Parts: sequence; structure tokens; C-alpha cells
Amino acid sequence: MAQKPARRALRTWGVGLAAAGVVLASTACAAGDGDAESGGESGGPVTISFQWWGNDERAVLTDEAIALFEEQNPGVTVETSFSAIDSYIPKLATQIASGSQPDLFLIPMESVKEYTEKGATTDLTEYIGDVISVDDIPETNQKIGQIDGTFYGFTLGTATYGWAYDPVAFEEAGVDAPTAGFTWDDLIDAGEKIRAASGGAKAAITDPGGYIAHFGTYLDQNDKLMFTEEGELGFEESDLEDWFDLMQELRDSGASTDPQTTSTLDQSMQNSGFALGKSAGEFIAASITGAFVDTLGEERVALAPMPSDTDRLGLGMAGTNVAAVSPESDHPEVAAKLLDFLINDPEAAEILGLTRGIPLNTTNYEALAPTLAGGDKIVNDFVLEYQDEFSDPSPLAPPGVSTLPADFTLAYENIIFGQQDNADAAQALYALFESAIS
Repeated sequence: MAQKPARRALRTWGVGLAAAGVVLASTACAAGDGDAESGGESGGPVTISFQWWGNDERAVLTDEAIALFEEQNPGVTVETSFSAIDSYIPKLATQIASGSQPDLFLIPMESVKEYTEKGATTDLTEYIGDVISVDDIPETNQKIGQIDGTFYGFTLGTATYGWAYDPVAFEEAGVDAPTAGFTWDDLIDAGEKIRAASGGAKAAITDPGGYIAHFGTYLDQNDKLMFTEEGELGFEESDLEDWFDLMQELRDSGASTDPQTTSTLDQSMQNSGFALGKSAGEFIAASITGAFVDTLGEERVALAPMPSDTDRLGLGMAGTNVAAVSPESDHPEVAAKLLDFLINDPEAAEILGLTRGIPLNTTNYEALAPTLAGGDKIVNDFVLEYQDEFSDPSPLAPPGVSTLPADFTLAYENIIFGQQDNADAAQALYALFESAIS
């Protein structure tokens, strides 16, 4: 059997899940060190910290936006820190356990309830209206950071998962571009043709089997949930085995990447099968499409829904994160002001584009949409094309499940390296799901 690498990449379904990158940043502080509570106006300079995950593109744009915030708020300094999602998750868990989380920080969607129950977030109710405006934020999006009607944070953008693919590779292989109605069998057929056209060098898709987010999309396609509103499991052990069986079909047919490539995935361009040319596509959080455009060129990146064997695409807009204020912050109002800026300031929206997903503020989004180009335009066009078929947002994950993305990845690696069969891996993983919510 193939030898399994010692390193295992963490995965998250909060897209989000979003993108990953190289660790680059100044050191974040747990709390501000100035004397003033608002913008340095009443007693001296204020320093607050802001911690998040992302890639290099997001870092550049975030720093540009933060510079604008500091310009608008003389006396305020924002120290930022970011890292790839696989290192961010354990780092944040350690900070929260010690009460040293930054003034403003991002929480992966699967950990929002858990960290709120641990008292790691601030009730923002007193800031709503005066400091944080919700006038242009749809009620549905306001609820992303709410628990039992109380504001504990806001997502900095909404996003969906999609299939980033190379239309040139599909055309050269004589394969029709994927659209709604493209099935998993169609993907296997495309994989055979793409392998043949590339002399065996290129798979149709980077193996998606180890990402819990993609399993969540598969569940949605079959009208099931990962977790119910009551915090119970919304699927059966057989659903996990079906997913693993489907992934085996992709591997056996050559439609997906080899185990070594699959085991190093971490949502970065450095390890992406698609970005490295080992596949003609990858299932991604759509908000990182721009990074693929920067890497491969705009003509080689398009977005489509994941294949589906049902009339449901499994698409839906969801929060990419929740930005929360630490109860340990010496300057919670300034941190709340920064949160409002990132959500509502029109100049910040222009700088950030869709790097964190679709902006919450609808006025900003409507002004931004006609100006979008490159990866942002690809994402926006994709959302506009399919938004009528989006599913309702899934319920927040219950407390206790923050390690499940890594557990899911490990279970899949046990399969692809021959250490467990599909049935045994599904049984063991389902038991972990049950234990996590009990």
C-alpha cells in the first residue's frame, strides 16, 4: 500500500471556508494598550488587534483597508495577524482557552456556538445602531452571528462553494463545460477524456473526498443536513459510506488526483492540485477564485456547481466566518467600530471587493457589482446565475464539533492509503460525529 505522509492538513467547512495562505503578519495582542476608548479622542492613542485567516491577496487588501480605518480614526492603531486556516484553528483554540484572543477575531463557522458558550465573545447588542449599523444588512445575514437572537458577531461576507475548472482543458479534451445538470457520471466520463488528452498527467478534479464541506454539499444535494436546528445529526452512517464509495469511483476511474497530492491539500495555491496543473479543476470556497485567477490566468478559470445526481445543486450562500469582539478587550467599542467599518464603509468595500465573499451591506454590493473584474467578476456572475436555486442557509453547528473537519480528513486519508475500507471508516467517523454532539 502507499505510504501515508506524516503531515495531515486540517480542513474546515466554514469557507469557507475560505482561503488559506502563507503565515505573514505582525504579532497580535490580546487587548489594547492605550487609554482612550474611542479613536484616541479622550486620553491618548489606542491599539487594538485583529486576527483572521486568509491568503496573500486577502492580506494585501486587508492591510490597505486597515490603513484607511486608521486614517479615519486618528490615534487608533490596528495590529493585524493572519495565517493559513490549518494553523489558525488550533492557534485560536489555544488563545481562547487562555483568554488571550485578540480584540477582534474571526471564528470558523463550526466553532461559533462553542466559543460563544465558553464566553469567548462579547454581546454586541449595546453597539447595534450607534456603533454598528445594520440598516443595509438583510435580516437573514444578520442572523449568521446571532445565537438565540443575541448579536455575538457578524460575518464579513457570504459565499458559496463551487467548482473552479479550466475551460481550456475541458475544450481541448472535447468535454462540454460543466453546468447545472452535470452528474457525477459525467465527471467520470470527463476524467477519462482529460486523462487521455493530457497523456495521463492531469485528473479532471482534485480529490474532494477529505473535505467535510464538500460532504455537506453532497448531503444538501440529497435534501439532508449535517446538523439540524436542534443540534442533532441530519444524516446517517450510510450517507458517509455512500460519499466514500462515490469518491472511490472517481479515484478508480482516474478522474481525481493521487493520494499523495490529496494528502497535502490545505486550501493554498502552493498545494492545490488545480493550481499546480495536476487537475483541471477543484471544488473550492468561491471567495478564493481570485487566487486561482492570479495563478493560472483569467482565461483558465471558470465556476460551475458541483456535479449532482438530483435536482438540487447543493448551492447556498452562507457566512464565511463570524467576526467577534473579545470580552477581554480593553477597547471593545473601538473593536466594534472596526467591525462596522469592515462591513459598512463604502471605501472599504471598494478595496476589499469579494475577497471575503459577497459584502453584507447591500448598498455597497450594488455599487460594487458593476465595477468587478477578474476573479471577483467570475464569482459575482456565478452567484447571479444560480442564486434562484440556492438552498436555505444550514443551521449553525452545535458546540463540540470543532475537531470534526480534521477527523473527516483523517478518516479519508485512512481510506486512500489503504488503512481502512469505506464501511469501516464511515462507521468510525459517524461514531465521532455522535460523540461530538453528545
